[in-house]
Amino acid sequence: MPRLVLLKEGQATPYELSEYPVRLGRHPDCTVQLDSNMVSRFHAQLVQSDDQIMLEDLGSGNGSFLNGKQLLASTPSPLKNGDRIKLGPVKLRYENEAEDDSRQLNMTIGVELNEEASSTIMGSAAAGGYGLLDVRPEDKLKGILKINKALAGTVEIKNISPRILDTLFEIFPQADRGSILIRESASAPLIPVAQKHRDISNDETVRLSRTVLQRVLQEKAGILSADAAADSRFSASESISSLTIHSMMCVPMLDLNDEPFGVINLDTQNPMKRFTDDDLQLLLAVASQAANSYENARLLVTYMAKEKQDKEMGIARGVQHALLPQELPKIDGYEFFASYDAAQAVGGDYFDCFLIGEDKVCVSFGDVAGKGVPGALIMSRMASVVQNTMSFTDDVSVAIHRINDHMCHSMVEGRFVTYILGVIDLNTNVITLTNAGHMSPVIKKRDGSVEEFSDEIIGIPVGIMSGYPYEVVQRQIDPGDVFTLITDGVDEAMDPDGDLYGKSRVIEFIKNGPRDPEQLGKELLADVRAHANGRPQNDDITIMVFGRTGS
Repeated sequence: MPRLVLLKEGQATPYELSEYPVRLGRHPDCTVQLDSNMVSRFHAQLVQSDDQIMLEDLGSGNGSFLNGKQLLASTPSPLKNGDRIKLGPVKLRYENEAEDDSRQLNMTIGVELNEEASSTIMGSAAAGGYGLLDVRPEDKLKGILKINKALAGTVEIKNISPRILDTLFEIFPQADRGSILIRESASAPLIPVAQKHRDISNDETVRLSRTVLQRVLQEKAGILSADAAADSRFSASESISSLTIHSMMCVPMLDLNDEPFGVINLDTQNPMKRFTDDDLQLLLAVASQAANSYENARLLVTYMAKEKQDKEMGIARGVQHALLPQELPKIDGYEFFASYDAAQAVGGDYFDCFLIGEDKVCVSFGDVAGKGVPGALIMSRMASVVQNTMSFTDDVSVAIHRINDHMCHSMVEGRFVTYILGVIDLNTNVITLTNAGHMSPVIKKRDGSVEEFSDEIIGIPVGIMSGYPYEVVQRQIDPGDVFTLITDGVDEAMDPDGDLYGKSRVIEFIKNGPRDPEQLGKELLADVRAHANGRPQNDDITIMVFGRTGS
């Protein structure tokens, strides 16, 4: 897509061109607003005619210039890739990479990588550390100190590269132009991030030889080309000879693993001030320190982002825990216990237990498919839906259908909730229960035997199919009966060898475990932890135990 690049103080701001006309000027209604008193309110505009982009002066006070030539008012002139535009003191560049498929350009800040360009290597030096210690050690120390001072306190990565170039222009007074290119990964292309001209009126594109860049990256070596324009071996190199570069240096920037993540390029067009091998060693030393500063800033930014994320996850964890019941009902003749342990800061397990009126208790228990933030978001929605639904009805059959239909609405594909909903009538001691794809509650009877609900009553998880006919069953809760509900983080807990805790071990533990619901729940959790033997849990672990006391 064509674009305009605003050039200002060594920085470049691109404006994508998608709709025409594109007005340029000082007025806020302009597509590209230019902050200068020497620019007219509506100074110029870009128009499109037969797939050709044209620049037109709108009768501006200080005129519009295209490649140094002033345009006549109201007379559009065609633009081509790389054209320079000047509106008063403001400089812009028109870019349209589609006009030239033979070159790969990245001219965001005026740097072009030329595919056909080649270079004669006049000298090279291996990167790493600070180069040869016996070559201009005092200059190296001064350069390193200057870079340290220039970058001190800089934490924004985008500000580092321009400061590096500013400092390099102090260290190398013969340098006319400089550029820095960075890549995000070893397989990613080099992207120009900063470019500087000593002559601020010069906004020409810097053309770099792709051959030189590849050698710098592959060999991790600094490259020196001396008196390039006069060397006959550069006759076929447009990227060098067309710009009459008499001397240039290109060195890699190495990360903490000594792998190149970018390059620094300096050139001079003054044949009397060309770079030397000693200059190359000095640039390598300075580039090494600059790369360290860049890496430190990147690590700091990563650390700060991680700190921010951890803080936000801590807040999310607090919000999620606030959605869970802070205390369970205290009812004569019944005891309730629940524990919740997320595998990450937040999780997708869910439980709730609350009174409905004065004589009924709602037991709600579920496991969202997935953990972490996605699971937590669905869990919070589930908690809200259950609370709202049960405030209008205590009929389990009606409630499960409303909950399912609500969760099916706008549910993310692949996400669902295995869920158990039960209502205990305290007058009759009967629990009405439905199971939406979850493991059956394990019931320990007073005589020590263990039973489960029939698998035939298990329906599909909540959030998969609206209108699904869930089956509802009832069961008498006798004195001494204890119900245990778990999520799959319990039976799928693994030890260091990868062996699962297993559903059969859950049942065996419940069968031989204590009768007190709280004690049973805590000891079951402790046994799961003992089985894991230090291996981090890979899923959320939630346990709910409730039962009827008395003889």
